[in-house]
Amino acid sequence: MDGIEALAKEDGALTHPSFLLYPSRQNPPGAAVLVFPGGGYKALAIGAQSTIGPLGADVCQWLNEAGVTCILVKYRVPYTGCHWNPVTRRHEQPDVPMALQDAQRAVSMVRYYADDYGIDPTRIGVMGFSAGGNLAVLSSTGFGMRSYDPIDAIDQVSARPDFAIPVYPGHMTMEHKNKTPREVAARELNSDITVSSEVPPTLLIHAKDDLIDPVHFSTVYEAALRQAGVPVELIIYETGGHAFGVRKQGKDSDRWTEDAIQWLRRIGVLEPSATTLDTTDTRLVPVDSTEEQALAPQRPCSCPAIADAGRHPRSR
Repeated sequence: MDGIEALAKEDGALTHPSFLLYPSRQNPPGAAVLVFPGGGYKALAIGAQSTIGPLGADVCQWLNEAGVTCILVKYRVPYTGCHWNPVTRRHEQPDVPMALQDAQRAVSMVRYYADDYGIDPTRIGVMGFSAGGNLAVLSSTGFGMRSYDPIDAIDQVSARPDFAIPVYPGHMTMEHKNKTPREVAARELNSDITVSSEVPPTLLIHAKDDLIDPVHFSTVYEAALRQAGVPVELIIYETGGHAFGVRKQGKDSDRWTEDAIQWLRRIGVLEPSATTLDTTDTRLVPVDSTEEQALAPQRPCSCPAIADAGRHPRSR
């Protein structure tokens, strides 16, 4: 949890990592998905106009309706992962990978408190959009080496997700290491991503007409996973563009949420015959019933900005 003081000097910085818990109505305990929003590692795209809903409410409603607990992770920003510098016109890496630190801590924390949250600790996955998709990739490949010094008992619990769903992930090739020529770099997986046979089952979602994070970001990663023997499926939609989230827009990508549920059934995360929960609520889990949990350590640390650990008041 290093780098807080430097981060705090940035405009609009989020220095206190936390997550919002949207519990499902499943009984007995069921699956959970940690959701990493996009935003280019410069912000979190969870505002009023977000295609995953304000504070992730829409993506979490969809998961809740499928019987899955949703955890919206508010990881630290800005410049906490690979990002584009418009001044130097180069991709830059942070000195401290704070976004990955927060993702790993969140997976371990959810698993540590699985009983309290009504979650099966063997069915905890990650999902991310754009830069958050990259974070889902990093957390599902780099779990073998924690990106920060262990803090407490939570960090003794595995940070390996049981499955991963990166949605139009960014920062996936050596283009993001500024390698040239670009046409060669575009065919090579980003060296920050270490693929092994231990990577969990992965579903990649991408639209062919994505001009922000082109579809080859996913095809290069899919090829690396297949070579390592990792169960992987890539679904490419003809239309959808970038940042479609869970918002219906009359394009091919509108089908991805149902395709993802079918995939979760095929890999055994959801029951094959499971049906979505019927609800007449406009939102299955209102904002004022979510729980916000700090990712900070349970004892004081050298970083004052995150020393106030504990359960936050309910979100309003």
